[in-house]
Amino acid sequence: MLLTLVATAFASLGSDTDTLMAPGVSLALARERASRIGEVRYELVLDVTGRDTATGRATLRFRLDGPGDLILDFRGARLGRMRVNGNLVPQPEWNGHHIRVPRTLVQNGSNRIEVEFASLVAASGASIIRVSDPVDGATYLYTLLVPSDAQQLFPCFDQPDLKARVALTLIAPLGWRAVANGALLAADSTSRGTTFSFAETEPLSTYLVAFATGPWAVTSSGPPERPMSLYFRRSRAGEVDSDSIFAIAARALGWLEEYFGIPYPFGKLDMVLAPSFPFGGMEHPGAVFFAEERFVFREAPTLPQRLGRIATVYHEMAHQWFGDLVTMRWFDDLWLKEGFATYMAAKMQAAMDQGDGAWKTFYLRNKPAAYAVDASLGTTPIWQELDNLDRAKSAYGAIVYNKAPAVLKQLEYLLGEKAFRTGVQAFLRRHSFSNATWRDLLSALGAAAGRDLRNWGKHYILRAGVPVIGQELELRAGRLARLTLVQRPARPEFGPEPWPMRTEVLVVTRGGESRRVAVETTGRRVTVPQVAGLPEPSLVYANAGDHAYALVKLDPRSVATLENSLGTVADPFSRALFWGALWDLVRDGMLDPARYVRMALRHLPSEKDEEIVAAVLARLTRATNLYLLGVRRAAYLPDVERYLLATAADPGRPYGIRRSHLDAFVRVAASAPALDKLAGLLEVDSLGALPIGHPTRWAIVTRLMARNYPAAGELLDRQMARDASAEGRRRAFVAAAATPDSATKADYFRRYFADSSLNEEWASSSLEAFNSQESEVQTLRYLRPALDSLPWIQANRRIFFLGAWLSAFVENRTSPEARDTVQAFLRARQDLAADLRSKVLQALDELERTVAIRARFGDG
Repeated sequence: MLLTLVATAFASLGSDTDTLMAPGVSLALARERASRIGEVRYELVLDVTGRDTATGRATLRFRLDGPGDLILDFRGARLGRMRVNGNLVPQPEWNGHHIRVPRTLVQNGSNRIEVEFASLVAASGASIIRVSDPVDGATYLYTLLVPSDAQQLFPCFDQPDLKARVALTLIAPLGWRAVANGALLAADSTSRGTTFSFAETEPLSTYLVAFATGPWAVTSSGPPERPMSLYFRRSRAGEVDSDSIFAIAARALGWLEEYFGIPYPFGKLDMVLAPSFPFGGMEHPGAVFFAEERFVFREAPTLPQRLGRIATVYHEMAHQWFGDLVTMRWFDDLWLKEGFATYMAAKMQAAMDQGDGAWKTFYLRNKPAAYAVDASLGTTPIWQELDNLDRAKSAYGAIVYNKAPAVLKQLEYLLGEKAFRTGVQAFLRRHSFSNATWRDLLSALGAAAGRDLRNWGKHYILRAGVPVIGQELELRAGRLARLTLVQRPARPEFGPEPWPMRTEVLVVTRGGESRRVAVETTGRRVTVPQVAGLPEPSLVYANAGDHAYALVKLDPRSVATLENSLGTVADPFSRALFWGALWDLVRDGMLDPARYVRMALRHLPSEKDEEIVAAVLARLTRATNLYLLGVRRAAYLPDVERYLLATAADPGRPYGIRRSHLDAFVRVAASAPALDKLAGLLEVDSLGALPIGHPTRWAIVTRLMARNYPAAGELLDRQMARDASAEGRRRAFVAAAATPDSATKADYFRRYFADSSLNEEWASSSLEAFNSQESEVQTLRYLRPALDSLPWIQANRRIFFLGAWLSAFVENRTSPEARDTVQAFLRARQDLAADLRSKVLQALDELERTVAIRARFGDG
């Protein structure tokens, strides 16, 4: 297929390049350019002193081999004068997506193109995001170019495998600071503004080009050979824990240098806490951006929040090698950077923060999310075929972020730690400052281990879906005569062939004896002879240690054991795995959600692990709010509310556990007494010495708005007066979205599309409140328009917005009417792009499961 695309591209260039001038960056265009272009350099001069438009000049230098027209990518606001090799192009051919440079103006060897241009600056949808701070009126700007929005900013070859050295000159208003990929060389001020000149970078892919400017506060740390600076809003200077962030980053870089055997590749390291940033972080070399609200805590953070911040820093630091030093050749291999960064973050935590239970954290953060998507009809392989970068946003999600690191864990368990590390080092050395594919990685790993990994890659990289391991026990005379693991795909559509797998089986006898056995299999059925003859087991678990990527279906004997004694399991990691396996049975309709609620109420009081508590409470909340209905929900709700509130108020419990219970109480509260209690919490400073800060207050107000509590509007106004910060403004917008009022819903839905001043992160944060369960009947009318808008969402919103949109409008619904609406949409829209259809099917899977669970277990 690749050779055909390249041949087609050459044929087109020989006669007509119209097909390559189509929107986006096609694979054919990218391959054609990569075969002819090299040694790319960009010199950018950009003036951002205007409010809505940035003006600039780009000088492109590159080597060209072979005849033919040349195509640049540019979809900014305006194209000005252009010179090619010194020759003025009177009327450049620009169709709003690409610029065609006639073959008569370029030459074999060195070329130089100079282009004047203008690009938009806006609250959302632009390459330069503008954020205004309501506290002090300050304005901050930052770029957001992933996966293919560099062409929104400046004319370029916007594909990952045409890496370029970039020299930026930025003109900003007086009093502003600026940070970019390169080191700051000079800052010269005139009456017009300040001109910041940055050093030329190492070779970068265009999506990694970045700058941020504004009246930032800044603090610095680190030795001269690796200086680090942290930029943040002036109005939040007193809240930023810069010492912790510096310490986490320095610790990560040191560990990664030692593990990879390659020094940090980019000299200095600046970090920016970007307000209203729509991702957790972005790994630009030398200028890493983090979402401010995930790094500046307005209440004392829980352990999961602290670990989340650490994991985000570790993830972005790992990207400096996996993603920045070595970049995937095309976005079909997005997992090659994202999956590896997540996996390396977990390995760092395991090595440096051993007391935090790194692999338990890894399981809780990755496996459930991966399994949920990978068991749906909308799942995709890890390697996702991509014919155009304008559809690259659809690749972002649980498959590359959660499944990919999970299968890397399986791969390291298969190869061994030494071979895995040796292969990773060889891969990075071989492709430094260049590009690579998943086959390059597996080749390096296989060579290090002396093992052919092509079949492994066929099943785990190129094949969609997740395997299921069933447990068959044969007993004889009070002993285990045979244990058989039976593998099948989660869905028949994934194909009958078994996945090659190495796992570890745990068997616990009724007398308390425990045996763990490693098992490697390539077949559908495998017996485990090492455990034959053991006394009768009370518990069997076919993925102890969580090495395998597979759903484990517990046998009834093991379910009964866990139901009675899960809280007595000593190992927290094992408890997390068991809770997850039980929840998988609930989602499959094999375990009554009421039974799971009873287990939670029975065992959570003795649970001391904050991460497990948070995970089980999230499931308890979903079971109570969505899976139970009618009389059954009414029967359990009072007990759930009482338990959550009592635990939150108990000063004898640790802070993080109390906080998680209070958060769950806010999400579950529905009875009149519980809602009155929520309203009362807004009038006090604490609950049994548990402080009630603004994040909790906003969550309470949002819940009361959704439940149409009589005084909710007044309480919202009072909270807005109490918290006039930038974050308070955002949370007020979210809370109002929950208002069960037709006019309010109509206004929000309109603004999602028509309000160019609405920051994308604000919009994304409000989607769940807009679609609250209490408003499900009211918002059903927006479901079909929300689905019809998916092509617009894909074209105009950032990478994670599409998933948040579908989660809010589809996944969190419960009604057969909503399910039927989505199914009817899929039948009617046969023209829907395959990647969007997959995303809808992923969201529909959760809705179908919810409807099926409610139907199976009823309301009586």
